[in-house]
Amino acid sequence: MRKVAHRADRPLRLTRGLVSGTSGLLLALVVALGIPLVWVWIASQVAGTRRDVSPSLAVMITTGILVSYWLALVIGGWVRGLLTGAEDRRAQTRRMSWDRSFRGDYKPGQGGTDPVEVLFVAVAVIALILFEIWFFFFAGSPLPNQPLF
Repeated sequence: MRKVAHRADRPLRLTRGLVSGTSGLLLALVVALGIPLVWVWIASQVAGTRRDVSPSLAVMITTGILVSYWLALVIGGWVRGLLTGAEDRRAQTRRMSWDRSFRGDYKPGQGGTDPVEVLFVAVAVIALILFEIWFFFFAGSPLPNQPLF
């Protein structure tokens, strides 16, 4: 009887996982693409009719993007803390790859995956693929079109 309830619950869990993963990926894409675009738009409003980028505008754009991404990481850490719970954080010590022992106390696949980390890696891969498509098919040649001689 218990296995039947487990099998009946599987489509619901699969649907929840699919919706959660898709919405998280879309949210991460909006954050990854939206933050720089918003700061460039703000700089264009500040610049007015001037077409060149002044050093102060470049500093404003760069600082805005860095502070916004830092806030996104802080919020992501807070969400990760809410998802894992206080008991899990005390029971599980997570170490970075450079801080692990070579004795073999950590084995890949031993712990669960971190949803925020998976989301950031997925967004980075998608952004890289989109950049490559833009670069090779839509960017055009940066070289002059006139022959030298």
